[in-house]
Amino acid sequence: MKNLLEEKIRVSYGTAIVLGLIEARQDVAPTTAYLLWDTGCIGSCSFCPRANGNSRTQKLSRIIWPEFSFSRIVSLLSAQPRPFRRVCLQTGFNPEKNETLKEFAGILSNKGLNFSVTLSPSQTKLASELLEMGADHIGIGLDGASPDMYLTHKKKNWETDWPFLLKLIRMHPGKIEVHLIFGLGDSEEQFCQTISEITKIGGQVSLFALTPVNGGTAPNLSGYRRVQIFRYLNEIKSIKFEDFGFHDGKLSQIKLSFEYVLQQLDQGTCFRTSGCGDCNRPYYNERPGQIFYNFPRPLTSEEFKEALETAEIQTSG
Repeated sequence: MKNLLEEKIRVSYGTAIVLGLIEARQDVAPTTAYLLWDTGCIGSCSFCPRANGNSRTQKLSRIIWPEFSFSRIVSLLSAQPRPFRRVCLQTGFNPEKNETLKEFAGILSNKGLNFSVTLSPSQTKLASELLEMGADHIGIGLDGASPDMYLTHKKKNWETDWPFLLKLIRMHPGKIEVHLIFGLGDSEEQFCQTISEITKIGGQVSLFALTPVNGGTAPNLSGYRRVQIFRYLNEIKSIKFEDFGFHDGKLSQIKLSFEYVLQQLDQGTCFRTSGCGDCNRPYYNERPGQIFYNFPRPLTSEEFKEALETAEIQTSG
């Protein structure tokens, strides 16, 4: 068997800059090292340029992922002082490679690196195994927030995968990050209901905006700001679904005072990248120069004010 350290692995462009593999400037550096191991994803996600085994492309979302030897990357990640706070190992869906993936995870664990792994909703058994091997979080790419959107964009059966995902969250509370993409067609109400179901049993949510690299349209920023507010208040501040009002599927009201809501939103932390600890994913959903869907850094007071205004959401007073 080929030595895994001789294998090639992709790293995000920003990660490569921080590691000194590419000479370039970046406005905001990643705080997590993003790796991509994809030997030919057999998934059919409508929004992914690497779906259906397209391993030739260097892109995932808007990010370019150049390829380097795994041994070189591990050496650079292990150097002191550590260049990153954690490592996120993203994977293509290919169950035949599960054992090899566990070997990759074992190498990261043996090097004492904090790491998470992203998997498909049908890989819940593998998720538990990786947590036992030392992964501190697992990201699960649910993406669609309803049975219809899950079938339309993932080509998978919600009734099969959703119960197993809920079981996984209950088994490992606080360690499962469910990835949801806003803009696939779910209403704000349905989207928020799914967030609520995940968080009330100990799961966490990583919010993404649809990036139309495979067609489609990026979501309205106003709607995205509203679901960011809901996710933050519901997951971080434990504010219940019943404390929000909806009209025609749109989040229209928070049934709490403006002063209380403003205080809870923590000067814009609600609009920052959500995910595992120290994940900021700069420019994953937007090009440089565009308004951030997910801010990869603290907001200025003016940015916080603009984001709140964009949300167009009412409070009780």
